[in-house]
Amino acid sequence: MILHEKQREIIKSPARFKVVRAGRRAGKSSLEIEDMCFDALSHKDRNIFYIAPTQIQARDIIWELLRKRLHGIAEFNEQRLEAKVPTVDKGYSMIKLSGWENRENFRGKSAYKIVFDEVDTMKEFFIGWQEIFRPCLIDSAGYATFIGTPKKESGNLRRLEKLAQTDKDYDCFYFTSNDNPYLPEEEKKKAKEELDFETYKQEILAEYIENTGAMFRYTSLVDVFSNTITKNNKKYLIVDIADDGSDKTVFSFWEDLEEYRREEFERLNTESIVMKIREYASLDQIPYSNIAVDAIGVGAGVASHSLLDGIIGFKSSYAPIKTDLDIVRIPNISYLPKAPVLTSDYKNLRNQCLFTLSEKVNNHKIASRVSGRFKEKIIEELATYQDVSTGDGKRTALSKEEVKEILGRSPDHSDTWIMRMYFVVKERMIPEQSEERQNLINIQKARFMERQHTQEQNNCR
Repeated sequence: MILHEKQREIIKSPARFKVVRAGRRAGKSSLEIEDMCFDALSHKDRNIFYIAPTQIQARDIIWELLRKRLHGIAEFNEQRLEAKVPTVDKGYSMIKLSGWENRENFRGKSAYKIVFDEVDTMKEFFIGWQEIFRPCLIDSAGYATFIGTPKKESGNLRRLEKLAQTDKDYDCFYFTSNDNPYLPEEEKKKAKEELDFETYKQEILAEYIENTGAMFRYTSLVDVFSNTITKNNKKYLIVDIADDGSDKTVFSFWEDLEEYRREEFERLNTESIVMKIREYASLDQIPYSNIAVDAIGVGAGVASHSLLDGIIGFKSSYAPIKTDLDIVRIPNISYLPKAPVLTSDYKNLRNQCLFTLSEKVNNHKIASRVSGRFKEKIIEELATYQDVSTGDGKRTALSKEEVKEILGRSPDHSDTWIMRMYFVVKERMIPEQSEERQNLINIQKARFMERQHTQEQNNCR
């Protein structure tokens, strides 16, 4: 294979982990076939894995090209998508193709090299990379290549490029479809004329397109886990409980706006959750008034438990808290003296907390010290949320059910961050602005009038 200039840069690089962002038909996949074949032929006992988004794509993208390249040299297993390749030192190596959905099959295996193709379409990529594939390279001190064309809905490639800024084991490469001299010039010209601007920019130029409806900037989400913020000494505990109690219960611990710990337990019943909350509140010195529980299903029983008097039961469907002064007063309506008219432009409490969280994340005003699987799930979940406000005056984000459909799982880990914002919203209210305070005043006035009336009746007897 005759490599073009950009391909030669990749081959010549001594980097252990290579991140390749390139346009369609730019030559990234054909380069990897050549590179994998070279590595397999060079030394015996090498395992080389090629991972596509799906098993079908692995077959469609690479398998036939690999068979042609190693025709008459390797032995092929069509069912397992494996090629047994003889080496120069009279041994053999194995090239195995698979789909990302089968990643669990690679736990405990060893590899000399792993190639990930179309990285931006792989869900929970960093969890799989850190927990499954990165350990495969330990005993061989092996290599990995991450290739793909950007997708605005994903941040995997962008995240890898950000990682390369601080990790010397990584190197980044970028080239467009137009950098491939073997593509017909006429086709390059037609692509520019016929494709819309965003499609051309993303698919041909391999440039990042900002997802304009995204509530959270991806880079800001990643930065949360390295942010340093000024904190007060207030502590909070947020508990997310599965609707039926059969899934995992998440305990999220906060010092001001920094999450300092996270615990996860399976299949806790109501009494077990109550005892855990009491234990954590005592150990971490968290007042019950700073504890919020998802009050749906099993959570409703926890929130109303007699041993947890004072904790907050959070329900997404609650009306938003009115914290903003309404500058417009309706004529001919009586208002209590010194009582401002309060308003809120959110569909419900969950949306109010989501938009508040978005502001904190995008402006680097929130931090977290959790890592690993917890970190990756939070990033993936929050990156999915879109602003879908319709112009009716109520700010609205994608519902939890819609996010669940996109992710293929419930966004339970980010729910604790959303609930944490309840206390942020409450803190925005000074006593004179509090809707609850005004309701309390009205109740007290009614009770006073009732007692006064009763006393007057008694005096008349």
